[in-house]
Amino acid sequence: MSENSVSARTVGLLGNAASYLFLIIVAISAYEVLMRYALGQPTVWVHELSIALAATCFVIGGPYVHRSRRHITISYMYEKMSAQVQSWARLLCSLLALVFLVFLTYATMLQGWQALQHGEMTGTALNWPIPVYLKSLFAVCAALMTVQTAVHVIEDVARIRNRDS
Repeated sequence: MSENSVSARTVGLLGNAASYLFLIIVAISAYEVLMRYALGQPTVWVHELSIALAATCFVIGGPYVHRSRRHITISYMYEKMSAQVQSWARLLCSLLALVFLVFLTYATMLQGWQALQHGEMTGTALNWPIPVYLKSLFAVCAALMTVQTAVHVIEDVARIRNRDS
């Protein structure tokens, strides 16, 4: 996917912004340690909020890494292939990923919609609507990855056509 496309730039900005959430997690965790062990007044909200913020980072991290195909791969066999076979292997992987992501997007949209309809809450002392937020975010990110993968398929087909001509 072109690093200059609108979707790639948007995902890049979201990913970079989300990375700062880890600093917030560290800060509120340090606050919790101070409150609990130095002052004897533990918080109720730090653990729940830090889990939600970390989940946000990981969910946004999927499209962030996928936009430039920098996800973890086992490249031993791929590197042994000829350039033509690599192009076809890349297309096959993109097609398989697209099928998977279409189903994942559908499933996450159903879960996100159900969470929204029922006003799903955490069920803890604070009873925050974190499940609604995370399930909705997961659906949006899965849909974004589906679009990114469709673009990857188009790029892979174009690469094969250019190589063959």
